Amino acid sequence: MSFIIHVNNTPIEAKEGEILLDVLRRNGIKIPTLCYMPGFTPSGACRLCVVEMEGKRDLITSCSYPAEEDMVIKTNSHRVMKAKKSLVEMLLSNHPDDCLYCERNGNCELQWLAEEMNIKERKYFSEKKTDKRDHSSPSVYRDPAKCILCNRCVRVCEEVQLVTAIEFISRGNKTTVNSAFNKGLNISSCINCGQCIMVCPTGALVDISHIEKVQSALTGSKKYPVALVSPAFVASITEQLNLKPSDKPAGLITAALHKIGFKKVFDLGFSSDINVKLEAMLLKERAEKKIKKPVFSSCCPAWIKYAEEFIPEMISDISIAKSPQQILGHLVKNHNNVTPDDPDRQLYTVSFMACVANKFEASREENTHKGISEIDATLTVREFNKMLRSFGINILRLAPEKFDLPFNSGSNAGLKMSYSGGKAEAVALELNNIINDTKSNIKFTPPKNPGSKKEVKVQIGKQEFGFAWVSGIAEAQKYFDELKAANRTDIHYVEVMACQGGCAGGGGQPIHWSYEKPRQRKKSAQDLEKNIKIHSPSQNTMMEEHLLKFFSSGDDLKTLHTRFKKREVLK
Repeated sequence: MSFIIHVNNTPIEAKEGEILLDVLRRNGIKIPTLCYMPGFTPSGACRLCVVEMEGKRDLITSCSYPAEEDMVIKTNSHRVMKAKKSLVEMLLSNHPDDCLYCERNGNCELQWLAEEMNIKERKYFSEKKTDKRDHSSPSVYRDPAKCILCNRCVRVCEEVQLVTAIEFISRGNKTTVNSAFNKGLNISSCINCGQCIMVCPTGALVDISHIEKVQSALTGSKKYPVALVSPAFVASITEQLNLKPSDKPAGLITAALHKIGFKKVFDLGFSSDINVKLEAMLLKERAEKKIKKPVFSSCCPAWIKYAEEFIPEMISDISIAKSPQQILGHLVKNHNNVTPDDPDRQLYTVSFMACVANKFEASREENTHKGISEIDATLTVREFNKMLRSFGINILRLAPEKFDLPFNSGSNAGLKMSYSGGKAEAVALELNNIINDTKSNIKFTPPKNPGSKKEVKVQIGKQEFGFAWVSGIAEAQKYFDELKAANRTDIHYVEVMACQGGCAGGGGQPIHWSYEKPRQRKKSAQDLEKNIKIHSPSQNTMMEEHLLKFFSSGDDLKTLHTRFKKREVLK
């Protein structure tokens, strides 16, 4: 049912049960918020969304107040404007004066609000926060001095990811957001997904930057820098720059990286094919042995860390295949695939990902070979954008270049892995190629039901296989509990992505808080898929030849396998 409310002397339409903030924004009225996030129960804690309502003595928070028929609202009265400005001024009273050096300079919500409200000087003074900075994590850097207690990170970590690595500690003006016992994120239950970074309005939470050490490798004489570009990274840049497949976004990225100074630029789609093939082979093997438990994907490092910390009993059912990042890192640094032009130079591998958990993954002991890290540095989409600016490169004005040999081609499986459900489809198609042949087609039709959990049954050969995919740790844990409670044996493969929407909503993407962005990146990935002629790993002849050449025996293939372990952390 619809009804009319009056806002700033203008009648506008509202719907029954609609929150006032949604009504105002839908009608083009800008209302600032700091604590509010779509999809979460509103708290009204920051009070920046206050409006004046006729008949009410106090200002009301529009994010938590329902629209009522014939209500009269003022959003820009003197009283409202003064209240909002005072709130921002008080937030600034103990905020550090280091905007020029802050990671979020120019992309800070508090900075935007101060500018919009014409705050030109510090009106209130308060004691600066002295909590120590936390750079113990390989992925996430925390600066408590910049925290404005908006509660966004706490809610995402607890409600979406079920991890609760950070929470409110103490009371009153001593309240802080901190990890357990203030011992550092590295020994907390943090899974390095980076979703807290995505929702933080200031620079209190940012990723651990690898830019400086990469630039050092690029300009030094002792390293031979090699770039490994993820298909999810390509899809993100495609969406960000509003490119079309005909613009050859992967070629533009390759050209930019060559211009920056990388000697070789490789396609992580190549190793994505290997990962998919290994998991399809494992699935076939388990089906032949009539193992009733499903195989769980292993390509998401944040999901893997969650399993190691919270559900170690599931480790034995997780795929042993290394992630695409680690597979290609291994291939580049071994088997003499890449030879530096100067024997005194050392290979230096840099992966370009849409994820901050890959920084943690690269640091794992299991991902070293003979004491040498397979990946030396990982850069996110945000870091790549900064490097382009620092090198003065306009990527849109470059001529596309091809990936370098020998890892220059991948099927569309790599792009499928950039969004939730795509990996499951890629494994199903490859399993069909292994059991039947490459000319045999199967129908893999994702269900239309909303939500982050979906299932598909596919007839492959003489057996019906059940494939499922889920994104967001809370949804994943709920699904695991359902499988266990019902003792289901009809699901054979489960794709798990820690971030909602998969890598399209990863913690290394450009800062946003919108469910629409991951959908747009998924569409970009699917558009790019259509332009790739190789439709499955089995059709990737270069990848098949590489496996035959270097991994002819089962023992050789084990170097592409990894292991997981139970982790004891502070919870």
